[in-house]
Amino acid sequence: MKHPVFNQLWPDDVKAVFKHDMEQTWDSSLAPHLFNEYRYFLDIYQGYANTGEKLKILDVGCAQGTLSLLLAEQGHQLVALDIRQGFLDYAASRYEKGDIRFVCGNALDVVLDEQFDLVFANQIVEHLLYPVDMVIKLMQWVRTGGRLVMTTPNAEYIKNNLPTFSELHPVEQYLHLQHTADGDGHFFAYTPAEMGQVFIEAGVSDIEIHRIETPWISGHMKFRYLHGWTPYKVLYLMDQVIRLIPFFHNKFSYQILATGRRSS
Repeated sequence: MKHPVFNQLWPDDVKAVFKHDMEQTWDSSLAPHLFNEYRYFLDIYQGYANTGEKLKILDVGCAQGTLSLLLAEQGHQLVALDIRQGFLDYAASRYEKGDIRFVCGNALDVVLDEQFDLVFANQIVEHLLYPVDMVIKLMQWVRTGGRLVMTTPNAEYIKNNLPTFSELHPVEQYLHLQHTADGDGHFFAYTPAEMGQVFIEAGVSDIEIHRIETPWISGHMKFRYLHGWTPYKVLYLMDQVIRLIPFFHNKFSYQILATGRRSS
């Protein structure tokens, strides 16, 4: 994966992606907690992909494309999908090797006449008002026995001040906020129970709901000041310890990871 080269002619949203990419992937000194947070999620996602087999993978809402590019370099066959062509162009500029195809379109509308072993849809469902429709569409792309993996902010997190999905009434009043990019576009969050219910209504099988990313990783509540000098392995270990404590594992987990399979 090539190092990005800044272009002053980029639109503002692509410049923002470049900034995030530098902080998250290329220069740990810029924002150590963001660098460690991104490493944490890449490790989780790659854990689902690296089963010992070469998989066909769809990455929905791929943004700067780092996950897709890394998985392609590891020998998997990738389709990287995003609604923003500028983000895909940025991702393609960093391509070095591997089997990857970039597709621009809204996941609810785009036509892909193929199925995948693994579909990622990370940090996008909180930008949508009809999540069951989205999950149903995503599951059409999952082959029998394949897996869908989604992440989204946890509404029960102690620092969350957004309404939960079930509190959005009527949902139509929020239509203008759909598809807003980046974390600034969050206007609600899901509880673990709400996310599980979305999967149930969409017909997903073997559903698992995990609570992940405590302040040791997110850097919230001033924990970010530890990241400049504390080894990542120590931060990760403390994150795992907190997640083992029944009360803390939900109130102090910033994200939900929902996963399930398509049954026959």
